[in-house]
Amino acid sequence: MLYRFTPTTLAATLALCAAAATAHAASTQAPPTQPAPVHGAPVHVAPVQVAASSPPATAARAAKPAAASLGVALPEGLDRATLIKLVAPNVDPARVTLVGAKPWPRRANSYVVLVCAAPGNTPASASPNCSQTIDPSNATMVSPTAYVGVVERAPDQAPALVAASGAIDTQAAWDDANLTLTPSSPDFARGVPLLPQQWDQFDLAAYKISDAQYAFGLRSGWSEPFAGGMATFSALYLFAIQGDRLAVILAEPMTAYRNMAADPGTSRRSEREVQDEENVLSMLNSKTAGYYDIRIKMKGDKHTKTRKWSAQQGRYVTAE
Repeated sequence: MLYRFTPTTLAATLALCAAAATAHAASTQAPPTQPAPVHGAPVHVAPVQVAASSPPATAARAAKPAAASLGVALPEGLDRATLIKLVAPNVDPARVTLVGAKPWPRRANSYVVLVCAAPGNTPASASPNCSQTIDPSNATMVSPTAYVGVVERAPDQAPALVAASGAIDTQAAWDDANLTLTPSSPDFARGVPLLPQQWDQFDLAAYKISDAQYAFGLRSGWSEPFAGGMATFSALYLFAIQGDRLAVILAEPMTAYRNMAADPGTSRRSEREVQDEENVLSMLNSKTAGYYDIRIKMKGDKHTKTRKWSAQQGRYVTAE
């Protein structure tokens, strides 16, 4: 979708560009409460990064994910030290930048857990976050390392680990995204795995992947400020329990937003071009190897992609 705007109608969008260029982080917004999905209907609609007509108050969003969306206020009976030991036992607690947990309605007495750590010698931030930080050794931006798990705490019992992911190293499938905009970083162009710059929020919609199993989601994001504009992207990571392992079964690009000067030779206050794309994920009635197929459709476009279960890989892949 392509828009052209004059300066008087774009104060909010320009403010967002400046904020993104400074923060180097994608904006986030908690989605509205959604009813439990049914097969054949949309399960997940990723939030629009910014609407072209947003008023200034809406456009000036926080650059880093809200603590509440990642469960930083830990549920009763769970504490930071225990969750780090269970989900990321090999991580130095001094490197941990965020520990979050939320009840998982699809499994009794269970919680989804996120532990984020600063990589290398990067100083851990004082406030909880799971976003890029600056590596003082070379003044570059580095992404956090994320560890995800499911922990069970039955009444009057100590928390116990159900499954853990280890350090997340799965690349979002931007090379096969159902979006026309893709990240333009040099690493991505060279085929280097593009891991999220930040982890934004848990997505606990009813992702029923088989008759006996549910998955849960974690949303992630990227930001690319550049001369005359900026771009943001987001992806949905789905996790499922496979024995004692918590596997990434889908890493699907969901939104892409770009705001840039219509004429690169003019000032930033000139007419601007905005592209805003958003995917919708739907669980289908059809199955492959006992798992429901997934449809990815871009809003306002008839083109779709289908992800089907691969028993060999233990995850969803592009349908042949």
